[in-house]
Amino acid sequence: MKRGGTHPVVEAPESSRLFTLPDGVRLVDKGARPQGITYPLGFLASGVTAGIKESGRRDVGLLAVEPSLLARVASAAVYTSNAYAAAPVIVSQRDTVASTISAVVVNSGNANACTGKQGLAVARAMQKEAARQLDLPAARVAVASTGIIGELLDPEVVAGGIRQAAAVLQPFGGQDFLEAIMTTDRFSKACALEVETKDGTVRLGGCAKGAGMIAPGMATMICVVTTDAALTPGVARSLLTREIGRTFNRVSVDGQMSTNDCVFLLSNGASGVYLTAAGATQFGSALRALLLRLCLMMVADGEGATKIVHLRVRGAGGDDEARRVARAVADSPLVKTAMYGSDPNWGRILCAAGTVLAGRALPRTYLEIGGVRVVQDSRAVSLTPESVRALRAHMAGSEVEILLHLGQGRAHDEVYFSDLGHEYVNINAEYHT
Repeated sequence: MKRGGTHPVVEAPESSRLFTLPDGVRLVDKGARPQGITYPLGFLASGVTAGIKESGRRDVGLLAVEPSLLARVASAAVYTSNAYAAAPVIVSQRDTVASTISAVVVNSGNANACTGKQGLAVARAMQKEAARQLDLPAARVAVASTGIIGELLDPEVVAGGIRQAAAVLQPFGGQDFLEAIMTTDRFSKACALEVETKDGTVRLGGCAKGAGMIAPGMATMICVVTTDAALTPGVARSLLTREIGRTFNRVSVDGQMSTNDCVFLLSNGASGVYLTAAGATQFGSALRALLLRLCLMMVADGEGATKIVHLRVRGAGGDDEARRVARAVADSPLVKTAMYGSDPNWGRILCAAGTVLAGRALPRTYLEIGGVRVVQDSRAVSLTPESVRALRAHMAGSEVEILLHLGQGRAHDEVYFSDLGHEYVNINAEYHT
């Protein structure tokens, strides 16, 4: 079976049935080291080894807007809703000005979560050290961390890493930054787009880390997006919030919302293109495509995943009902293991949905897998030999399409989720040790 790094959305996204580019948007690939966040003009990035990870891999990343462009910065951020949000999330929420974030500092190997006042002090020290190195007000620096929960982060080690990272900032450092924020990721997740708007051509780049502890509840990992378009803070905020809701908040690997989720959008106006309402609409479509590819790459990674499953729920009685049904199916271990085994066991799908809708009568439900209708009016369909072959062929692929129509109303929702196999257990059973 295909594994994450060989999934179409990773290696050949335009061949994926789950990903399409809007008109006027071109996917930019820069070979083995895609720049992602440094593809747009006017951004500097780096990633270094500070010594947080025992592996010796990069573990501190720094992104900054070029100093000459600081006056043009407009930014936005979205954070986890987990009740035990990590110290860097709290500091970024409370101590930064969300509309003028000009730098992001990230460490991996330690989540700095559930670490109390000491953890908050370390997160603030990270923010202040990065600000000092970049000659910025601390309120313009966002902080993020990822790794093991509940262990104190050594402030001296991470401060040393920040100083190293600041010394080697460069306009082609996007891949180094991405490598520095990865943990259990099996491959890099970066994307760069060129966007032809009615107002002119702009660039859009992004990178993300995440493979496990992923569920719809915000952004589900760490993601940084950059653009050289000139945005206003209001446009940046509204676009990011809307498109996160349509992409990252519709994915699930294991149903576990992280304590460290965050997404940052930074614009610096380096292109000289100021977006009108029409241009902002085009830009929003491009932003959605970029975020969708990043989140689908996360699902494809999925700590042992072999498939991305796209579930569409239709005919629900209300939006909340549609959302709860979609999540119940996506997070069902019985459904996910059936997907791993390429088993079209549709009874598990109805069982998961029916748990959410307990006590209801749903006589008009139908279900399709890969376009093959397997349930009609809540009863099994007798399949022809041709339909059985088509169903098996679809299930054997790395992208599975499921349509569940409840026959109750007009509300709908969708979710992208991974299958669940042996490797997920191996990774997470040994993660701390």
